[in-house]
Amino acid sequence: FLSAFAILVNLAIIVGTYLYPRVLVLGFILPYTTYVLVLGKEERKDGAVWNWFRRNFFILVAARQYLNLKLVWDMKLVESDKDPKSQFIFAAFPHGSNADYRIILDGVLADQMPNTFRRLRVLAATVLFRIPVVRELSLWTACVDASRTEATRLLERGRSLMVLPGGQAEQMRTVFGRERIYLNRRKGFIRLSLKHGVPIVPVYVFGCSDYYRTSSFAMDFRLALLKYTGMAIPIAFGWNGHLLCPRQVDTTVVLGAPLQFQFKGKMTEEEKLDSAHAQFCTAIQNLFDTHKESLGYGDRELEIM
Repeated sequence: FLSAFAILVNLAIIVGTYLYPRVLVLGFILPYTTYVLVLGKEERKDGAVWNWFRRNFFILVAARQYLNLKLVWDMKLVESDKDPKSQFIFAAFPHGSNADYRIILDGVLADQMPNTFRRLRVLAATVLFRIPVVRELSLWTACVDASRTEATRLLERGRSLMVLPGGQAEQMRTVFGRERIYLNRRKGFIRLSLKHGVPIVPVYVFGCSDYYRTSSFAMDFRLALLKYTGMAIPIAFGWNGHLLCPRQVDTTVVLGAPLQFQFKGKMTEEEKLDSAHAQFCTAIQNLFDTHKESLGYGDRELEIM
């Protein structure tokens, strides 16, 4: 509903600009653009968090019920949150055709991790902050610009981060009914962890891969478009064939134990990076294998691309 509302608002702006250019340009587009590019620039660095909205907005509450959202916590993680200075990088997989779970997950982390919840920020694509309504929804639910510079600055300020490392590459490669994550070439979040000494929490979202029925039509062309323009065009159909509403699938988010990477002997920085990445791959695989049977996914295997 929120996605549909955002699209309708932007379509209304386009049509309105065509029909009443002076009114829309002077009354809305110019002031809004000025604010976003000048005054609102700082918001992308630390968000404009609205905690009541994150937890209680009726559409988000309804979406949690629709997807029967549940969280499974590792108790080491919950215990770690009791330290007021605790800090984590949450690495969530898979992205899916559309990471619908992200915005509804945001508001319920406070139930078990209140300290982390208050300081958590979510790294999001820069383009999201340039689209009316989408920008506001992102800011209110703790999203910030996903640049490495901003991530580094936030960690230095004691913030925890949530990242979806698979990003658009994983989004495009999502296949309905299969558990696929794009991880082999994703090491940026590992590098941040090593640089700042912040443990990584592996997170797996069961149900996400079944939100939308996917199509491989023109996949080579769409992957090339993604590579050269950064534009992802997934072809996916959710509830009743809709593009924006996921199928009603029980969703369970499993949060594993914080990872403190271990190294043997002397290693170069690149060797440490590769070793830590391999340790994370093992951790996310074990997290999936440990819970898949009890959550109804016993017949599936995790594909790490």
